[in-house]
Formats: sequence, structure tokens, C-alpha cells
Amino acid sequence: MKNLVYLPYFIYVSILFIVLIVLSFPITLCLLLLPESIKDIGMFWLMKIISNLWFILIGMIPLNYHRRKIDFSKSYIIAPNHQSFIDAATIYTSIPHVFKTLGKIEIEKAPIYGVIYKTVVITVDRSSMTAKAASFRKMKKELDKGNSLVIFPEGTFSNTATNQLLPFQDGCFSLAIMQKVDILPILFLDTAKRLHPSKLMQFTPGMNRAVYLPPIVCHHLEKDKIESLKIYTHDYMQACLDYCREKNSNAVWEFALLWQKNNQL
Repeated sequence: MKNLVYLPYFIYVSILFIVLIVLSFPITLCLLLLPESIKDIGMFWLMKIISNLWFILIGMIPLNYHRRKIDFSKSYIIAPNHQSFIDAATIYTSIPHVFKTLGKIEIEKAPIYGVIYKTVVITVDRSSMTAKAASFRKMKKELDKGNSLVIFPEGTFSNTATNQLLPFQDGCFSLAIMQKVDILPILFLDTAKRLHPSKLMQFTPGMNRAVYLPPIVCHHLEKDKIESLKIYTHDYMQACLDYCREKNSNAVWEFALLWQKNNQL
């Protein structure tokens, strides 16, 4: 009975998403004919327009805290927490410059959406070491071009309600140290409230906050610090996430700077 209350909204949200994807498909096919640098910029803006338009039309209000404090002339490994399926759209409503993200290769098989997906995502095939190495080379290439990478360090999200971050995986931290690129954490505070993985039929409108944290400087770190960097980033993001939930997002920047000062890597 409870799901019936949410059903009309869920149907509306789903149909609107499908319509926007179908309308964007011809534009994607045209962009595929262009040089890679132009295609990447075009696809970034196409996804940004689709994501923002979808959120606006379904009553989702994107709010970005402390974004103006970030120097986006630099490339980063952007590390958001992962809570929901709509994180994939939230990265486009919150990140203002061109990036590539990582994703599962299986989604490439989806009709229409799969074509769009593989133009904006570096797919990760974990079936062999050769496939993993190819994905890693693609990530390195994007950073060499000056683009940022979005990597969800948790790798997945929990199907149960939790305030704790899942354990982080090594990938983005080894890449950050190898490429001497800073890690830029972002906290998505509301995506699980809007659409929890275990309650797909209970999609709700409302605010969708993304909170930028001061970057973690990695230029001085060597390969033997991968595990330390992973643990440090996890503890840092968890402390800031707890602060946002207990107090407010406006003051978390100062809290984060103090945390970094008191917890040297």
C-alpha cells in the first residue's frame, strides 16, 4: 500500500528519464563523428544538460556547497561517496568541468543508453589483468590530457541504510600517487534519501546536496603510501560526513581544514 502512494511519481520520473535519453541519442551519434577532444566536451555538456533538466522536472534541487573554493584549472581524482543510482546524475549537476568516470562494462550492452554510457565512461573489465591494465591506461591518458577522473572509492553502495562509508578500494589512490594528482572528496548527502537502492519505488523529490571538501595533496607521496592514503581519505570523509549530518554543511570546510591539520598524512 505504501508503494502505491509513490507509484505515480516513480512512473513519471522513469518515463521522463527514458524520454531524455532517447532525445539525446541522435546528438550522441553526431558527436561520435567529431574529433575526440570536441566529442568529450560535447558529451560532458549533453550529460550536464540532461541531468540538470531531469532533476528540475522531477523536483530535485541540486545544491553545491564550497564549490567556488576549488581551483578547477587543475585536474583531480574526484572521490564522491556512493549511496544511490542517482549518483550518476549528481556528478553532472555538481562538477563544473570536463571529467570521465569509471563504470561497469556490462552496462554498455543496454540499448541506446549503452552507446551514450561508453562515450562518457571508462569501463572497467575485471575479467583479466590485461583488461584491467587497458582501463588503467585510459585513466592515465585522461589525466595526461588535463581532465579529471571521478572514481567512487567505495566501488558500490550498500543496500541497507547506513551512515558509515563502505571500505575503500585501492584503485584511485594508487593512480593519484602514480600521477601526482590531488584527491578531491565530495559528499553526496541526500541521494539515498531521494532514491535508496533498497526502495526503488519510493523515489522522492527534494534537495540534493553535494559538499566539496578541501583536496588531499598527494604530490609528495610514494607508492608505499597507497594504504595510508586510502585509510586517511576514508577517515577524513567519514569525519566530515558525520559533521554534516550532526551540524551543518556550511561550516564543514573549516572543520575539514582543522581535521587535516590535526591528522597529518
